Amino acid sequence: MGWLVPREELTADQLRAVELSVDRHRVIMGAPGSGKTLVLLHRARYLLDRYGWPPERFHIFVFTNVLHQYIRSGLEDLDLPKQCASTFDDWCVHYYERFIGRRLPWNAAEKQPDYRSIRAIVRQHAAGKRLFEAVMVDEGQDLPVEDIAFLAGVANHVTVALDRRQQIYEEGAEEPEILGALNLRRGDVALLDAFRCTEYIVRIASEFLPDPREREALLHQARIGSKDRETPLLYLAADFEDERNRVLEAVRERQLTDRSIALLFPRKRQVEGFARWLRSAGIEVETRKSGLDFNSPRPKLLTIHSAKGLTFDSVLLPRLVERSFPGVLHARRERLLYVAITRATRWVYLSAVEDAEIPELTRLRELAGDGSVPLTVVRGSPRGHRSRASALAQTCPAEDGLSIL
Repeated sequence: MGWLVPREELTADQLRAVELSVDRHRVIMGAPGSGKTLVLLHRARYLLDRYGWPPERFHIFVFTNVLHQYIRSGLEDLDLPKQCASTFDDWCVHYYERFIGRRLPWNAAEKQPDYRSIRAIVRQHAAGKRLFEAVMVDEGQDLPVEDIAFLAGVANHVTVALDRRQQIYEEGAEEPEILGALNLRRGDVALLDAFRCTEYIVRIASEFLPDPREREALLHQARIGSKDRETPLLYLAADFEDERNRVLEAVRERQLTDRSIALLFPRKRQVEGFARWLRSAGIEVETRKSGLDFNSPRPKLLTIHSAKGLTFDSVLLPRLVERSFPGVLHARRERLLYVAITRATRWVYLSAVEDAEIPELTRLRELAGDGSVPLTVVRGSPRGHRSRASALAQTCPAEDGLSIL
């Protein structure tokens, strides 16, 4: 069944969320790795079986194209038609072309459809129409509140899964706004007993939550006493070549123990640059551009934004330097780091060139120094041991998307 946990193995809270009635809209809350996407898919199957709705009267909205690719195998396992799931923007484009016009509004600067305009036109055109019996919305905190309200207006029932701590898009809705749009006072289920990240990962991630109460709540959910915990690693490289070589070595080491590995980057161009580097070193990797197969053990290279909703045994976070976050303010960068770190369930690796690292890494290093966080800090050398990666670097020219940072 791939990544999808069978229904009989769901926790009590997860199963309760799956079987919530549709007498009103529902909100399911949970930390990273608590099974929100898993619950939505099983809930989709449960509701279709119970009420017998035709597929076109039901839809699952996910936030990113990568997450859509991820859940495809889950749709197959549950015998759910592929067309019942998409991103909200893709659905809006399909609706626009079918009912409004074939020529989409265009964003010339970004060389892509003007999704904001398309959304607004679709909301106006479909207002007052009952398009769905029910919709499921994953990562609800990243949709604008007007889109949540729109879905509540065109569907008899809406279930939204969210985690307010993972809101990284400026247009995203706050939890009270979502509840208000659905005419609810509070959420229905908090998924607490299925949290999959080990306590060491949770401890590191908690440092990027500014609210002490949220930090304590997250720590309380950690898998205390897990036997497979491994201490996260922060590598401070002497230069970019040193950092790149150590990433290569770390990937090779993790391939011996992990079924799933991800390398997450702040910027898109870093994804393809590192992919070329790793392939030149003989490691088969996957990117969105090359195609993603989430049932394969090949390492996945993604941006932090596109990895939302996914989990991996190990996550490597290279290039955590100032130049990787142009114009990104401290609070937003902390949320990005929180999301990135909590993609890992067993082990996380962070790296940057020393003296160019973002301030958040400097703080982590200081906390590790006084024992406040479980983190191993290693410093590299430009002329360190002559590993195979170092030797390869002498024969491989710098790749576009790598040499500029």
